[in-house]
Amino acid sequence: PFNDHEILVNAQLRPQSGRIILNEPAEAYYRRALDEASNSGLAVIDEQSPRHYHHWCTHPEETEEESVTLAFGKALHCATLEPEVFQTTYAVLPADAPRDLRRFRNAAKPSAETLKAIDWWDEWEARNAGRSIVSQVSYDRALAMATSVRSLELCFKNNGADIRITVAELIDVCETEVTLRWTDEETGIQCKARADLWSQDLALAMDLKSTRDASREAFARSVHSYRYHVQHCHYADGFRVCGHPLQSFLFLPVETAMPHVPAVYYIDPPAEERGWAIRQRSMRKLQDCLKSGRWRGYTDTVTSLSLPAYAFYDTKD
Repeated sequence: PFNDHEILVNAQLRPQSGRIILNEPAEAYYRRALDEASNSGLAVIDEQSPRHYHHWCTHPEETEEESVTLAFGKALHCATLEPEVFQTTYAVLPADAPRDLRRFRNAAKPSAETLKAIDWWDEWEARNAGRSIVSQVSYDRALAMATSVRSLELCFKNNGADIRITVAELIDVCETEVTLRWTDEETGIQCKARADLWSQDLALAMDLKSTRDASREAFARSVHSYRYHVQHCHYADGFRVCGHPLQSFLFLPVETAMPHVPAVYYIDPPAEERGWAIRQRSMRKLQDCLKSGRWRGYTDTVTSLSLPAYAFYDTKD
C-alpha cells in the first residue's frame, strides 16, 4: 500500500509454513540459542566472528551501556505502542530522593538519617512495586518522542483509495510486538523475528527506531551501519514463510533530540537485494558452524595484513 515495488524475498522463494505468535512474552522471545537465527545474532556472527556469536549466545549478560540503551528502547516502544500501559509500567525516581542506604539496614547503630532514608526507599518501592524505574530525563524524553511519532500523518494508497492516517490511528488497527518463528528454506535453521507493528489487512509491518538524525540521507547511513536492510529481508522472509507476505516493511525513525522529528521510510529494491545477499551470507556462516561444531575467531590461518588505503596518503610527507 505504501510503495509500488514488490518485495524481492517474497517473489524469489517458495511458500512454507511458520508461526505468528501475538502474545509471546518478551523474556521467551529474547532467550538466545546457538541454533536459532535472529537478526541481532546474524549481525554478530557476520560483523564480528563465530566465536563472538557463541559467546553472545552462551553469555547473554549485557554491558552497563547496553542495559541503559535497551532500557530506554523498551520505554520508548511502550510509550509509543501502548501509552496507557506506559503510565503504569514506569515510575520516575524523584530528583530529591535520598541516597539508597538500605545496605546499612542491619548496622549496629544506624543514624537517624540512615533510618529515615531506609524508610523512604521501603515506602517508595512498595508504592511502585513491579514498575521499571527510570530517571525523569528518560521518562520525559520517551514520552515526548512517542508523542511526536504518534502524531505523524501518513499518506498512502490502498485498493486505489487515498488514505491519510496518523501513526496513532495505525497502531490502533495493528498487532504490536508480533513474534515470527519459521524454518529457513536454504539452510534449515530455525529463525525468529519480532515486529513492532503488523497489519494483516494492509500486509504491512513497521519497526520503530530512535536515531540522532532522521533525515533521508543520514538515516540511509544508519541503514547501512546497523544493517536495517538486512533486518528488512529477515523479517519479510519470516512473514512470507508464515503465510502472510508483506507489501511493505516500513522503518519509523524518531530523533532523540528536541523537537524529536519522526520520519517513515521503506528500503528500495537495490538496498533490499543487497540486504538479502548479506542475510543469506550470515545464515550460511551459522550453518557451517552448526554442522562443524567449530566457532572460530577472525582467522585460523596465518594471514597477510595490508594497511588501509588512507595510510598511503599521509599529508605530513
